[in-house]
Amino acid sequence: MRVPVYRLKVDYLTCYSDFNPLLLFAQKYEFSPREQCPLRVCYANAIVLVEQGRGTLLLDGEEHPLQPGSLVYIGAGRIHQWISDQNDLMVHRCAYFDWKYVDRPEFHYQRDYFKGIDRPFMEERASFLPGLQLHQAMKVNNLGLWLSYFNAFTQPPSVLGVRSPIESLRYNAAFQTFLYHFLSLAAREDSWGDPRIAQILKKIEGSPPEKPEPDLYLWAKELGLGRSRFHELFKKETGFTPNEYIQRRRLQQAADELCRADMSVTEIARKYGYSSIHYFSKAFRSALGASPTEFRLKYR
Repeated sequence: MRVPVYRLKVDYLTCYSDFNPLLLFAQKYEFSPREQCPLRVCYANAIVLVEQGRGTLLLDGEEHPLQPGSLVYIGAGRIHQWISDQNDLMVHRCAYFDWKYVDRPEFHYQRDYFKGIDRPFMEERASFLPGLQLHQAMKVNNLGLWLSYFNAFTQPPSVLGVRSPIESLRYNAAFQTFLYHFLSLAAREDSWGDPRIAQILKKIEGSPPEKPEPDLYLWAKELGLGRSRFHELFKKETGFTPNEYIQRRRLQQAADELCRADMSVTEIARKYGYSSIHYFSKAFRSALGASPTEFRLKYR
């Protein structure tokens, strides 16, 4: 079945001024048993990644089945409803943002951005998709990588409206890096890209991240890809070189260990192949926006 696509006429001269993305808030949301999510409309735009569980998204009357790796774009003003499978509760990563700055002096809390369907929608409070073509629902193969993008800009709910300019800059820098990769995927006519790269990504996901480097170039050769062509396609599909991708995945797994395990930062660094705690901390901060210790304190 063909994935629905937004189709808007692109006029780069007129839409360029409407493209200045601004992150409003981002969070991890866990559905609770018997939770009933009502039909709702948001003044912000949303990108939502399903981290765990299954369910359904009703979006403008259409049903979209969801599973881990489902990636959804919901434009401002679109009526939607989340329905979680009660036997496999969903966990979401959500990013709410504007395509350009909108002045909303009366909005102070996250709940202010959601209006009831019984009230009229005020278009002047929303920023709409500029001249782009986006898939509204996709599935990513490399869930760990996309979770690492979200981790870099997910904030406590209390920071909305009280961030310092430096904090806002840091969160938005991480968000705009994520948005670049999202648009590279969502704006394509074919959301799956080259099937050979999809096969290699699946192999990577099946390999323990703490083990030695998988032989990516051997896998590529088996699929008829030379070294340089594989490198070119891999970078186009993921935004990273093969080695950068492997390191990013390894750091994401280390981040999970920091939140769940009782091992020290040094022990986790060694487990994932970093003999130098200094190099591990530097790589971790570059990928996830915080040092290992800061990350553990924030998300544990």
